[in-house]
Amino acid sequence: TFLLLLVSSLLLWEKAASVPQCHTEVGGCWDPLVETFNSAINRVKTIQDVAEEMHQEFIELMMKRYQNVLRARLRCHSNATIHPDGIVNTNIKTKKYLKQVIHLMGAWRRPLYHFVIELSAMKNVPESIISKAKSIEENNRELLDDLRWILTKAFPTAQIKEKDPVWDYLPSMKSNDRMNKFLAMFNLSFCLRTDILYTVGHLRTLKCQITGKDC
Repeated sequence: TFLLLLVSSLLLWEKAASVPQCHTEVGGCWDPLVETFNSAINRVKTIQDVAEEMHQEFIELMMKRYQNVLRARLRCHSNATIHPDGIVNTNIKTKKYLKQVIHLMGAWRRPLYHFVIELSAMKNVPESIISKAKSIEENNRELLDDLRWILTKAFPTAQIKEKDPVWDYLPSMKSNDRMNKFLAMFNLSFCLRTDILYTVGHLRTLKCQITGKDC
């Protein structure tokens, strides 16, 4: 009888251990993949809200001053990445879809890094814009960490080569000409706002495909 109980207990333990996605906690089951997707979606929402506010501030600062603002709204460096089209994309394999979202948000690492540095060094820049820039840069870094973690957990053998596209406005961002700097910053705020607009939908679709939750 003792031997049967021991074997039965071992079988139950082995069955429970074979489901690593779900950790038993007080109040139910905790799924790391679901929670990381929720974290990523919340970060994207934060970036979306702050980017919209920041873009509106740049519009107020620039639209009345510079005629070449229109050009800055038409050239987004992230277009050079292989990224998802539209709000959602269910016609490609999940792993490829996730990689495309990583490439899209990864395209913003360097521009946001230089954005924060240059903006912080400028005089008479509204503190509200500096604060928004820092928030966006930090959330984007943490978002990428979440997405890379999801990729390794959902597809353990997957590999990804992240290559940053060239940002044409980087020289303008680093220049001593204040107008050029602001034009580069306006380009960044507009293009980031455009890219992030669809990212929440992409992540919700991926969450459904990978975890089966919130479909």
